[in-house]
Amino acid sequence: MREFKSETSNGLAALELARPRPVGALAEAALSQEATSDERILISEVDIKGAEGELKKIAQESMSIRPNFAYTAKEVQEDVRRMFACGYFAKLTPLAEDTRDGVKLTMQVVPNPELQGIVATGANVLPQRVVEDAFRLQHGRTLNFSAFGDAVTRINDWYKDHGLLGQVTGVELRGGVAEVAVAEMQVASVGLRFVNARTGETREDGPTRPDTILRHLTTRPGRVFSDRAAQADIDAVYSMGLFDDISISPVSAEDSTTERPRVDLTMNLTMRKTRGLSAGGGISAKDHADGVTGFIGSTSYSQRNLFGLNQKLSATVEFGQEDKLFRVNHTDPWVRNDPFRTSRTVAFQTTRSSGNAIHGRAADDLASREGRHGATGGHLTVGRLTGGVEYARPLAIGWRGTLGVNWQQAQCLDEHTRPITQDTYQSPLTFSGGQRDTMVLTLLEAVYTGPQDHFVASFEQGIPLQPSWLNFNRLRLRMERSLPLLSRLSAHLCLRGGAIMGDLPPYEAFPIGGTNSVRGYSEGGVGTGRNYAVGTLEMRAPLPIKPVEGTIFADYGTDLDSGASVLGDPAGVRGKPGSGYGYGTGIRVDTPVGPLRLEYAISDKGLRRFHLGIGSHG
Repeated sequence: MREFKSETSNGLAALELARPRPVGALAEAALSQEATSDERILISEVDIKGAEGELKKIAQESMSIRPNFAYTAKEVQEDVRRMFACGYFAKLTPLAEDTRDGVKLTMQVVPNPELQGIVATGANVLPQRVVEDAFRLQHGRTLNFSAFGDAVTRINDWYKDHGLLGQVTGVELRGGVAEVAVAEMQVASVGLRFVNARTGETREDGPTRPDTILRHLTTRPGRVFSDRAAQADIDAVYSMGLFDDISISPVSAEDSTTERPRVDLTMNLTMRKTRGLSAGGGISAKDHADGVTGFIGSTSYSQRNLFGLNQKLSATVEFGQEDKLFRVNHTDPWVRNDPFRTSRTVAFQTTRSSGNAIHGRAADDLASREGRHGATGGHLTVGRLTGGVEYARPLAIGWRGTLGVNWQQAQCLDEHTRPITQDTYQSPLTFSGGQRDTMVLTLLEAVYTGPQDHFVASFEQGIPLQPSWLNFNRLRLRMERSLPLLSRLSAHLCLRGGAIMGDLPPYEAFPIGGTNSVRGYSEGGVGTGRNYAVGTLEMRAPLPIKPVEGTIFADYGTDLDSGASVLGDPAGVRGKPGSGYGYGTGIRVDTPVGPLRLEYAISDKGLRRFHLGIGSHG
């Protein structure tokens, strides 16, 4: 951390350690600074004048000289310095007088004034209570230099502890009031310098608009410079994803003075590539069973600094012989410099997700071993066409909220991407009974992320703008807590649940069981419910091979007896239990994309299964 360099006197007023003024030849020889160090003179009497009561007692206790003993001049001078070091005296003069019995030594002292008040000048960010607390014990008492110096140190330490560049530069005492002069390093200006990563060439303007960068900074002209704030600003600008390297260079401002220091800051930004175009292709194995080779291809375009505003645009198209998918996404991370830092995301896309967790066979269903019918007959996919907008913003420290609206049209497809309305059991796949369900969903979500806690609550409401559109609401909750235990062992608790009321197509129900649910079961092997609850307790400990962790876990999940209320009762007709638990052990490896998990689990049915997953469980 950069610090001020200044010279501060220990004295608060016109302080003087006067040279002894002896009376008589013996006294002169005794107290002369030129006297030999081994020459001893008898001190017959010691007196202190100018101090009474407690101050006189303090002065006496600081002296080692006692009457009727012989001392050298050096020892007398050391006593003088020792008394002055007590810090209570503004002036101290030793006087010597020849007597018949020896030398009478008189210490003439002038006590410091009584401290009546403290005034801090030049302090813009230093709270008054810090000044008051630092000098509280001295208020109304005789000023003590040592204690006063400790109070000044406390003020300087406050600046250091808060990462601010500030320091006491001087003290002046006037009529019992101490004026403490403080110098705080003020930011005069903040500039930007763009650096070409390949050539090292610098320029004042770049592909990103200055206000788009500067709005992330808390370090601004007129504020006291803070190392912590500067580092936080660097992290904030780096999170924009536009620069490979960021640093701040401070230079003393032209009008900077010792009493009013000012600094010019320049943020050096090493630019990175912000747009890209890619394409690829391959062969799909999906149609090999029919003796047909499937060709697939994809192309994508991305821009992370649209219009120089840090807006992100991405477009992806995937195409095959039987299907085509696309995704267009635009994100404005800070809408019109909104003071609440609101972001907006607009997306329009088609997606495909497996429906086998709900409509497929539970591979570990004991009933299927007894010959009961338990397969759908083929791969089932849920296809969705969606478009919507979401707004998100910070709510408080650790909290973030999201509000959005989404239009969605969903259908179920067979392995040849043909729309189907019933599964193998002749159970309906859509709520409307037709090939597609249409819905408009509003979303309200709150997320809390803390050092050891994570909480997510979301509420969705379907709005039937037309009679055939779905009308339902869905609530989801998730809570996580990490607890450090003995040594390096830690416990992790995760609880999650949800409920749906209203129109419920089967593909929107909650599947229970699998790698991210109840381990030991296949995906959706426990059941499918309108309501559900899943709990996990996991113990983790580092292994000798870094960064590998070992885990022991137990999971439990239930549909809360709501499986039969799902249209077609997909869990019931497949003989799924509706509740179950699993336990086992595994390893975790931290990777840039999240934890990589390999786990071995045993279900309450006695079935054993390996699970491979990416990301935290759940």
